[in-house]
Amino acid sequence: MYSAALISALSDNDRDWDLISFNVNSLNTLLTDRYTIPLSDSLYNERTKITQTRTCQFCVEKKHRTITDEEGNQSKEFYEEKTQIPINQIKIYDEPLPYFERIITGLSSIKSWKCPKCSNINKVKDTPISDKRYGSNATFGVCYEQPKYSIFNRSSFDKISMKWVTDFLREIDMGLMAFQKEYFDQHGEEMSQEIKHIGEK
Repeated sequence: MYSAALISALSDNDRDWDLISFNVNSLNTLLTDRYTIPLSDSLYNERTKITQTRTCQFCVEKKHRTITDEEGNQSKEFYEEKTQIPINQIKIYDEPLPYFERIITGLSSIKSWKCPKCSNINKVKDTPISDKRYGSNATFGVCYEQPKYSIFNRSSFDKISMKWVTDFLREIDMGLMAFQKEYFDQHGEEMSQEIKHIGEK
């Protein structure tokens, strides 16, 4: 898939990042407008933002996922999951304990928070903060902008540029796969007929 010029430029010990950038961006433009990968720091940061949450122990939210059967038919499966509340929507406070619990625990209150969705009171100790972490091969349909050389990053410029091109090519690969799938879904029957016609005698 990659051009000989790009492979050669990446293999060079003294990499020309202007040339590499030109080749990678040229590859990106081969995708249709729908699948071309934008380069944007702000959009990338927005899509990769990790939201810390606490899970309410009392309410649920309805979700759905797409299921594909052995024949390739897709359907939606609906399910319920405990509600995840972003921590910036939660206010921690001291909830007074009943007299009996105070006697047993020796505490007068316990850290708690009120669910903004169902208004039930959750104990902090029962709802630890959870993070959404992305795998190393995760894709987001966008890539951050190419690093710019400066005196501050000159010692690490080649390393951070290599990471950038690796991330960019991963996004392009996913865009190409999506484009190929859409094309086959639209023209697969025609392609099968053409292949069958070629094989006929």
